[in-house]
Amino acid sequence: MPKSAKEKTTILHELSAYYKKFDEKDRLFIGSGPLELARTQEILERHLPHPPAVIYDVGGGSGVYSCWLAQRGYEVHFVDPVKRHVEQVRRISLAQPDHPLSSIVQGDARELDRPDASVDAVLLFGPL
Repeated sequence: MPKSAKEKTTILHELSAYYKKFDEKDRLFIGSGPLELARTQEILERHLPHPPAVIYDVGGGSGVYSCWLAQRGYEVHFVDPVKRHVEQVRRISLAQPDHPLSSIVQGDARELDRPDASVDAVLLFGPL
């Protein structure tokens, strides 16, 4: 069921408030984060189609996986509802000019602007 504009705005405010408590871009590099990062990368390498497959990273947070996959030769499209994440990912993508992300947008995992069957794989970690 589609959410009203007010409900969507409330959810975006709640998400933004949550992510202001810590910097998501650091999460996978401290504490048990490196283990999660290494294990997830191992699983992705095992199960994703080979580059240059098209990957859609929905709710991609700070873009760690998106940028890593772009460096490996994938065509990566990133979407996240948090403006701060989108801005961080744009900066990171610009910092890797030989492997930029194909698109970076602020958006909602429940309302994706992609045709069915238009990508080879979808990453959907955070929204779940």
